[in-house]
Amino acid sequence: MVQRISATLVENRSLAPHTFVLRLSGCEALTDTLPGQFVMLAGDDWGTDPLLPRAFSLLAVSPEALAGHVDILIKTTGKASQRLERALPGAGFRLLGPLGRPFPAPQPERRDFLIAGGVGLAPLMMQARRAASMGLARRSTMFYGGRSARDLVLTDEIEQTGVNLVLATEDGSRSRRGFVTDAVNAALARTSRQGKPTLLACGPEPMLEAVARLAHNHKVRAYLSLEGEMACGIGACLACAVPCATRPYRYTCVDGPVFDLAELRGPYTAT
Repeated sequence: MVQRISATLVENRSLAPHTFVLRLSGCEALTDTLPGQFVMLAGDDWGTDPLLPRAFSLLAVSPEALAGHVDILIKTTGKASQRLERALPGAGFRLLGPLGRPFPAPQPERRDFLIAGGVGLAPLMMQARRAASMGLARRSTMFYGGRSARDLVLTDEIEQTGVNLVLATEDGSRSRRGFVTDAVNAALARTSRQGKPTLLACGPEPMLEAVARLAHNHKVRAYLSLEGEMACGIGACLACAVPCATRPYRYTCVDGPVFDLAELRGPYTAT
């Protein structure tokens, strides 16, 4: 059930330049949030600058020992995230959530490729932890990419889940050189004897379009978490429309953010 939440900042942890994790308390209503769902977040002291809340996927929901804590992974890109980066413990926040549709649950008969770019790692980290909790970690491979080594955060935590991990950096400063989708393409080319995996992806728009092309070319199923601009999170403003197959438009906030690629049109259509 979607709820309005008053939360307090417990910790603001820097992971890399302008990449950080906020830990918020008072979020018991988010305990059952699933990987891919998100919250709309605003600071109590924002007033009208910025005017609107911002959408963030959850990185983690705390275990019972820390009931009510959630973690949000953020990269500073604009005014709102700049204010969040400077926020101090004790600061108050308003949240609305959990919102949206999640990634499909891990299944024993399915192999998943989790494809993360930048802070698109957040929902896929939750998915990896969910797979681990179900005893299915080795059925998933995390492909995680960034521009350089400093953009790859939380890699120790990913390895602790037990999923297979493949890293890529565009400048070659860590692991494989190139786009993360190059690594995915190479892996897909080797999977014909093992059965086709399902692709689950979250990251920048160019990466998602590349994942869509790979899925079409290799004839595998894919789910994409889109990063549409949102003003409300509840389908009222209609700002996050995306062209779809079964109706002219669907909306990222209520019909997504996770979409089956087969439903998407526009830049995700097979060419």
